[in-house]
Amino acid sequence: KHLKRINKNNRRSQTIMRAAIRTGLLGYTFSFNPSHPSPKTPLQPNEILLQVKSSAINPVDYKLPKQLAGPIPGIDVSGIVQQVGSDVTSLQVGDAVFGRAITAKGNLSGSLAQEAIASEAEVAKKADYLTFEEGAALGTAYLTSLQSLRDAGKVEKGSVVLVIGASGGCGLAGMQLALALGASRVVGICSGKNFEFVKSQTGASSSSTAVELVDYTDEGAMKKICEENVGKFDCIYDTATGSGRGEDYASNSSIANLLKQPTGQFVQINGGPSTWAKKVLGFEDKNRSLVVTAKEGKRDLETIANLLEKEGFKPFLNVKKFDENSIIEGFQQLKERRTKGKIVFTIEE
Repeated sequence: KHLKRINKNNRRSQTIMRAAIRTGLLGYTFSFNPSHPSPKTPLQPNEILLQVKSSAINPVDYKLPKQLAGPIPGIDVSGIVQQVGSDVTSLQVGDAVFGRAITAKGNLSGSLAQEAIASEAEVAKKADYLTFEEGAALGTAYLTSLQSLRDAGKVEKGSVVLVIGASGGCGLAGMQLALALGASRVVGICSGKNFEFVKSQTGASSSSTAVELVDYTDEGAMKKICEENVGKFDCIYDTATGSGRGEDYASNSSIANLLKQPTGQFVQINGGPSTWAKKVLGFEDKNRSLVVTAKEGKRDLETIANLLEKEGFKPFLNVKKFDENSIIEGFQQLKERRTKGKIVFTIEE
């Protein structure tokens, strides 16, 4: 445990902390540093300094070079507020919070470390319903899914929703949140070997909506779902296209035909260069969206926690220690997509 020294003008003397770090020229590999410099203070007026309790990782953490993302990986975070900036009003020292380690200037602070800085607008108070590990798992996957379904997909009570990649991090979040938002029918596409896992994570809902699952490796089952559901879905939430294994549901006409016309929405969270170009240039089709998670997630984080508690849902976790072997193993599993649930590191017991 490192010691922090705070002087009278709220500036801390330089201290060190344990942290995961990006290595190599671009930072696409990872290591562990037991004596990395702690975040620099004083804080911006609307920032907080966190003692990190848990941190979760996402594909974006290994896809971004360190020149853009900084030396410490990790966005999702939970922890205890240690310091507050002069304009922070909703939080105080000692509060337990969860969210994203994004600074007031929009930079990534890095959450795989004993300390991290976050904007007040990027974290919410942690409900007792959630452990620190569970809170850390919500930042990216659940924010992305809520904004994809509710905002881009217009999902509301009575909606019919298809989730592609239902057993992955964002896919499972999408299944849970679609139910919590009141969808009358939720269908998930994933490998048949993951059916029981998905059912176990979506069956605790107080909703009477039954989850339907389709095995993407079964050509007959895929053909049947496409033939029998033309024009039936209000929202298709595609978490698989562009995720690294060559999937491309976004250009599959049989999948597109499942959308209710003219109001149905196809929402994806990854895509090829042409998809990103349309997004950047503002040329997206009226019923297609590529979602980039919005900044200032405090209110949506509060909504997510409330929805999960109401339905009895929790994120499924793959919890790891915070050491070099575990860091390397965790990122390897994430890259190879051979883990169930969110990979979460326990930073401080």
